[in-house]
Amino acid sequence: MKSKIFILTFFISFLLSAQVKVELINKSEFDKIDECVCLPLSKITERESSLSLSVFKLFDGDKEIPYQLSDNKIIFIIDIPAKSKKNIVIKAYTGNDPIQYKNRTYAELSPKKGGVYFDGKFRGSEFENVSRYKVPAIHKDHDALFKYEGPGWESELVGYRFYLDWRNATDIFGKKIYELLLKNVGTHDTVAADDSYHNMQDWGMDIFKVGSSLGIGSIGMWADNKVNMVSKTDSVIFQLNENGPIRSTIETNYFGWLVNSKKYDLSAKLSINAGSRLTKCDLKIENAENIVTGLAKYEGTSYVESKCNGDWQYISVFGKQSLNNDNMGIALFYNKKSLMELSEDNLSYLVKLKPDDGKVTYYFAAAWELEPKPLSTEKEFINYLDSELNVLNNPITVEIKD
Repeated sequence: MKSKIFILTFFISFLLSAQVKVELINKSEFDKIDECVCLPLSKITERESSLSLSVFKLFDGDKEIPYQLSDNKIIFIIDIPAKSKKNIVIKAYTGNDPIQYKNRTYAELSPKKGGVYFDGKFRGSEFENVSRYKVPAIHKDHDALFKYEGPGWESELVGYRFYLDWRNATDIFGKKIYELLLKNVGTHDTVAADDSYHNMQDWGMDIFKVGSSLGIGSIGMWADNKVNMVSKTDSVIFQLNENGPIRSTIETNYFGWLVNSKKYDLSAKLSINAGSRLTKCDLKIENAENIVTGLAKYEGTSYVESKCNGDWQYISVFGKQSLNNDNMGIALFYNKKSLMELSEDNLSYLVKLKPDDGKVTYYFAAAWELEPKPLSTEKEFINYLDSELNVLNNPITVEIKD
């Protein structure tokens, strides 16, 4: 019996002593605030295999860092001053209570419960959240199938949604309070008329008029001398991939997207990180010559392109373009290695991108002057975009220490 107790005690002590030290380096001249760091899980367990036997915790000194496992990576948010280093420690955890952290992101799709369809509308008084959903072939715009017409995703700073119908365009929820709130938005808007979020609420409102434009970062293809939205498809399937404290990700698979007599299968992953305005768009499509995205254009706004030498660049629009006639800034970040052309049509500023091995990645972001800490002027908005550009072009360097 004594030998068994000794072995158990030794094993627990071994687990508790298991740890990996990681050095984070900010080589840039900008402070990194709320930056998301990704650590490959395989690299950590290679260095300390016993960590794969248990849950672990992250520490910055004595301060515990919330984290999330995402695509076989440990992701977390951290601040690092300019031109400095920070050491974090990953330690084994053998407690019995599950590790839980407060969510700083959220995503959902909420179709009408029951799916009763009559006289061009989906009937019912209640929506329900789903993790996977095949869109009915009869679905069209304004038929009351989805809460606020499609998926929504958010950080504390901003929320987004896109219309999961033939329009397939992205819209913006502006926030007067920095909280996660989409789960409570539109819950009583069950008839697709006079939706509450189109008017100012205590929390904010839908602040963007998309119309027939590309809105903010919507997906299209340039063919027959025009932008073709993802409008005609054979079928569409939605998937909620993750809904976590650090990141939330939704995925939409479009089968048989018809563009100029050709059909394509498109996978679109949209993700948002805690403390960030940026939505990351990861697209996969085979045999496509281009993907077009962009920003809506309205009179009285100013258009600005980035001016730097890095791989990542942006286009932006600022001015009184909100539904409430407030100042708002919108931006799209693209990698110049993928860029085919910057142009415009009557409705949108266009960014034409070349898929690399069938993949395209870009980001978009929005800011509204009625936020608690607003970017009220064009100068403030451009300064913010330049700081985000610095993050994309100069990510934190990660070194796993002995």
